[in-house]
Amino acid sequence: MPVIFYPQDDDVEMGSLQEKLEVLMEAAERYKAVILDTSTSLMDNDGKRRLIPREIRVAFNWQEIAKILREIRELPEANVPNKSAKADRLARLAEVYEVLRGAKMPKLEAVRIALMNESKQLRGSSGGAQVA
Repeated sequence: MPVIFYPQDDDVEMGSLQEKLEVLMEAAERYKAVILDTSTSLMDNDGKRRLIPREIRVAFNWQEIAKILREIRELPEANVPNKSAKADRLARLAEVYEVLRGAKMPKLEAVRIALMNESKQLRGSSGGAQVA
């Protein structure tokens, strides 16, 4: 039985960075649904059955999430609107990690927190640049 990857390579190739983030979010939600459905269907009455790798028929395409993270990190930070846009995209990527964390991947919490901290730091530095 073949492994299904979320998102598909073709899904994230075209479109703006914001559209790519939305595709990632959709893929993360579908991946989470499949993982949770698979894990509950394989449990016995005690609920102690754990998934083993050969029972998992889906995988998340980490290469695509890495590409988008790189694109976000390469965005310019020259002025306040650029910093704000970059912070928004980092926060959205952190939301993707939050969904994936819910798919039985608790170790992703550290990545999510790091992305949120980076987003807050960008917002803080852009807010400090304005003098009233």
